[in-house]
Amino acid sequence: MGETATFASSLSTSNFVRRPLPCRRTLGEVVTGTSQPNHEAPLRVRSVYFTARFLAQTSQNVLLAGLFLTAGTSSTAAIDLSSVFVAILLGAVILGPVGGAFVDRVGAGRGFVTGASLRTLVALGGLLFLFDGGSPWLIAFAYSAVSQIYTPSEMALVRSLDRHHAGRAHSLLVGLQYAGQGAGMLVLAPLLYLVAGKPALFAGATAGFSAVVVLSAVVAISMRDRHVRPLATRDAFTYRETIAFFRVEPRAKYAIVVMAFKTMVSRVVFVALPLYLVHDMGLSESVIAYLLVPGCVGVLVSLAWSSRSLSVERAHEVMRFSFYGMIAAVFALAALDYGVTAFAQYTHVPPIVRLEASLNTTFVVAMPVAFLLGMALTGALVASRVVITELAPHAQQARVFAAQETLSEVLVVAPLLLAGFGTHYAGARPVLAVVGAIGVLAIIVLDLLPRYEEVAIQPAPPPEERYLFS
Repeated sequence: MGETATFASSLSTSNFVRRPLPCRRTLGEVVTGTSQPNHEAPLRVRSVYFTARFLAQTSQNVLLAGLFLTAGTSSTAAIDLSSVFVAILLGAVILGPVGGAFVDRVGAGRGFVTGASLRTLVALGGLLFLFDGGSPWLIAFAYSAVSQIYTPSEMALVRSLDRHHAGRAHSLLVGLQYAGQGAGMLVLAPLLYLVAGKPALFAGATAGFSAVVVLSAVVAISMRDRHVRPLATRDAFTYRETIAFFRVEPRAKYAIVVMAFKTMVSRVVFVALPLYLVHDMGLSESVIAYLLVPGCVGVLVSLAWSSRSLSVERAHEVMRFSFYGMIAAVFALAALDYGVTAFAQYTHVPPIVRLEASLNTTFVVAMPVAFLLGMALTGALVASRVVITELAPHAQQARVFAAQETLSEVLVVAPLLLAGFGTHYAGARPVLAVVGAIGVLAIIVLDLLPRYEEVAIQPAPPPEERYLFS
């Protein structure tokens, strides 16, 4: 009787302790069997992290300015400049997967500090080695190689720092990237060169990267309890689970193609724009500054929207519309002004005919296209990174980011080589049209893939709770 009463009292509302109900795992937990941190870092830590981002981008562009200056002023300038670009590409393609595996092995925090330290040593090596007449491509390759540790670490930390606002975090990262590029290449590098010449560029880069080492150490120490446990070497240096992730997650496959096309468009436009301005617009290359204004406005609009509204649920559509926008932009640069001219001539409406005759139609068309291109390129970049941050397994973040970057680089090597020769021999318009055609073909291929399924992104359970998974 007493046992019955005790049992009944244990079922009363006041004494009933509710155990966590079975819960569906997120895709990352399905692949790895690990849970993820369910909280974000304090504002102080995030501020240090984003400061390191800006300073690293600024230092990187000061270093690149020194490498380009060294290569461009040598007796074999054309060969040395090409060698620098090839060395940077080879470092990313060859060592990208290794760098991602290393970061997952030691943890993103340690990888962050290690990558920053190695970048500092490379910049210091540039100061000492190139002062004696060394080849700049060696420094370029070394910098690209060690960046395969720093960059995946930086991206992998986003999930632990601000996992509930990945769109905001990646928008800020991209904005700081552009700001650092401008500050480093356009402001600090010329100032250092005017003050103390070429050695000052490498000395400035070394000092900047040294500060990044300190900031990265602060982030790593503050985030020690927020990382997943480092993997065993055998588990880290395999891409079997990473391949499985891309195979089962169509949005991740889409992100790879979008990033590859974004890289192709941005670099082809960079190569073709000077020739396009001179031969097709009949203007000097200095006019590029006027096209940068609407392009920058497009970037700012895209970043402002992404920081407030972009989520993993919306990322697929943002990638798709950005893809369409990039295709429309390159086709517009290739031929839209011809259509405007033809419309003005065949309508025979005097005001339209006079307006068309008084304007540089190609330049007028290029202004809104620059705005569209700025929006599309930025939207594609931010949305692709949000997809990887939100959906990739937490213990594989670095490898997934490394795989995405490596595959994107590999996919555009041949088109970029052909674009250089094509622009030189056939002109900018045919090359832009071919890039647009490649984009259309990619869209068709992607549409043949199974449409992605909505995957509910549920908050992972706190580490101390135990769940029974169905």
